[in-house]
Amino acid sequence: MNKTSQSAQSAQKSSPIMATNHKAGSVYGRPVPIDNGISVVLADNAKDYTGPGTNTYVVGDERLWIIDPGPADAAHVAAVETAIAGRSVDGIFVTHTHLDHSPAAKPLKALTGAPVYGSKKLCSKLAALTDEDVDLDFEADHELSGGETIGDGKWRIDVLHTPGHFPNHLCYLLPEVGTLFSGDHVMGWSTTVIVPPLGNLADYLASLTLLEETGATRLLPSHGDAVECAVTRIREVRNHRMMRHAQVGACVARGITEPETIVDMLYDDLTARLIEAARSCVRAHLDMMDEKQPDQELMAQ
Repeated sequence: MNKTSQSAQSAQKSSPIMATNHKAGSVYGRPVPIDNGISVVLADNAKDYTGPGTNTYVVGDERLWIIDPGPADAAHVAAVETAIAGRSVDGIFVTHTHLDHSPAAKPLKALTGAPVYGSKKLCSKLAALTDEDVDLDFEADHELSGGETIGDGKWRIDVLHTPGHFPNHLCYLLPEVGTLFSGDHVMGWSTTVIVPPLGNLADYLASLTLLEETGATRLLPSHGDAVECAVTRIREVRNHRMMRHAQVGACVARGITEPETIVDMLYDDLTARLIEAARSCVRAHLDMMDEKQPDQELMAQ
């Protein structure tokens, strides 16, 4: 094999969910300005899945939104309170009910009196289908399903239902400033893990299209840095997924259908946790080939 073909093979096997020192250069415990009226407080919960940690966004001028409150960590909640700086909070918005995103909604509501917005929590039957870290105690004061508009003016929020990574995943668009809070659906530092049966690749790809059609220019994901060219990143993620889909399809055509074997063939340099994540993503590709869809009746409960 010549050097060129070796490089090409390495590029195809390399994974965007690499094991790295995610904390390097990260700032914890205090707000960091992103733009006029938007700052971020980074939770100190770095790991393979979360990168440097969960981003909690404080949005607005004299009246605020909090987007993705983060984990139930007292130091993080205190840092968000510092960022609020005595201003009124009109709403706390949750992208989805994984434990690194929603639990801090409760203490922040107690501190600010603000209502909590988000999808309804998963029913116990649905939650029992997965080993994912799910917040079963989450309660929204205002349940969202996508299509809602909240507030007005510069900080108006348009709500988008974006299943795929998780059934109750929401993204929040600030149409007046072209900024999309993309949750775990699109990130700059990593691809998104899709864990069947609650994760669904066909839904994920459809949600990517929905996000692209918003015309947003900037993504503020729940993990990692801001993405300043939204459409380019969305297309990169879609292209990566379709490359993986073709690779998995080629394995299936050769009679190789076990996720463990396919991961060994397609991925390099993964930690033990990320090997499991990669196997889940392969299962999502296999499900899409078999046209498996989530149980819609159960999803609606």
